Amino acid sequence: MKEKLIDNYNRKIDYLRLSVTDRCNLRCTYCMPEGGIKLLDRRELLTYEEILRVVRILSELGIKKIRLTGGEPLLRDNILDLIEGIRNIPGIEDLSLTTNGTLLRKFLKDLYSAGIRRINISMDSLDPKKYREITRGGDLTKVLEAIESSVEMGFESVKINVVLTSLFDWKDSLEFIKFAIEKPVSIRFIEMMSISDLDTVECSSNLINIDKPKVDIRSIFESMNKFGKYCKIKEPLGFGPAVYYRINGSKGKIGFIINKRESCYYCNRIRLTSKGSIKLCLFSSLEIDIKKELRGGTDNERIKKLIKSFIKRKPKDRNSNIKCKVGSDLKIASFMNKIGG
Repeated sequence: MKEKLIDNYNRKIDYLRLSVTDRCNLRCTYCMPEGGIKLLDRRELLTYEEILRVVRILSELGIKKIRLTGGEPLLRDNILDLIEGIRNIPGIEDLSLTTNGTLLRKFLKDLYSAGIRRINISMDSLDPKKYREITRGGDLTKVLEAIESSVEMGFESVKINVVLTSLFDWKDSLEFIKFAIEKPVSIRFIEMMSISDLDTVECSSNLINIDKPKVDIRSIFESMNKFGKYCKIKEPLGFGPAVYYRINGSKGKIGFIINKRESCYYCNRIRLTSKGSIKLCLFSSLEIDIKKELRGGTDNERIKKLIKSFIKRKPKDRNSNIKCKVGSDLKIASFMNKIGG
């Protein structure tokens, strides 16, 4: 009988965010500094054999949903081999991918053949100039082509993640809503969460005030009203905290991910970083070094016990005492490309 990972607040942990690399071909202002960060030596990254071993162990403990992240996961060599390997592990019911979309189009057919059916794509503006500024050089055309091809190919879910930066304005909200009306995708507006290390980084001149977008999530509802009636979608779409709405007659959906601690109460996820650590919460620096156990000869049963014990330390919410604070503000403990999106 399969075991279950249950934390001290009776939350069943069955969802893994799996980061396969800390490398990325973009330098989004809210994710990392313009010059990048010191990357891990490739020998520090988990090998595919090590990743598959950890996934097998976690599957036996009740993990059944996995999202591949980075950095940019499509930069990892032979990523399709890893996907197929995970697909063959008993108990894994859902395998999805988060990407910035710039490399996605050439991978789509192989990803579909390997069993990926759900894709999340980061795209914070439909204005090419603004997108290039936010990403520090990204080509919006490549991302739009990848989205179009994903829809045409029949992926079950194509979600567009839109982080509300200080460049996001009323026009952006209208353009994204139109996009959701015209295409069978889910646009997800995401409130930004501050990152500790970025406090000491000089961001581009237009994005210094990255925590204060010109248009907030609540104001986007005003934009939706311009397009007719809308209703809340009751059935869950995926496994995250987003709340979704559909405008009458639209092909797609509009979702909101609000940065509030109430979302923590039903958190069912853990993260495995590319360097081989398991993290329980974005806002905590607490982690356990699984790579050390793998390379130190620890057997699977011992690793299981370590993970089960560690899960009990998952905080109740982001305001618990293992949070990362800078001044009076709650921050994510490290750059997102180190942790995994």
